[in-house]
Amino acid sequence: MTTRDTETLADLMSERAGKRGTTLPTWEQVAVKAVDPVTGYQPSPNLLWKVASGQDVKINRKLVRAIAEAFALPLERVQIAAARQFIGLDVDDPWDTPVGDDDGVVRVAHDRARKGEDMPATKAAVERARRGRGE
Repeated sequence: MTTRDTETLADLMSERAGKRGTTLPTWEQVAVKAVDPVTGYQPSPNLLWKVASGQDVKINRKLVRAIAEAFALPLERVQIAAARQFIGLDVDDPWDTPVGDDDGVVRVAHDRARKGEDMPATKAAVERARRGRGE
């Protein structure tokens, strides 16, 4: 089992479907629910299986939205898992900002090897935006 900080789209999907001999739905059953609410696009059971098994597929917004719908998951969580799996990005707060009462949420997509101290220009942009809001 993975955590939300490390899960890929394959992890997220394979934990919820496709395991024969269990009560989890089949990919055919998942495909019925996998409909992009924006375009009506509906991926095939085979495409869903490919994504869940970690194969390279053409990833796009309508597929990601359809997967989020199929599993009733927040779209942002599915998008982050897809970014992690298909382009190798982590999406997080690389500065481990302490939690406060008036926090704005900052997430940065970055190469896994890069840490907050490796991104001074990004941190400066975040600080400028924060100052611009009067914080």
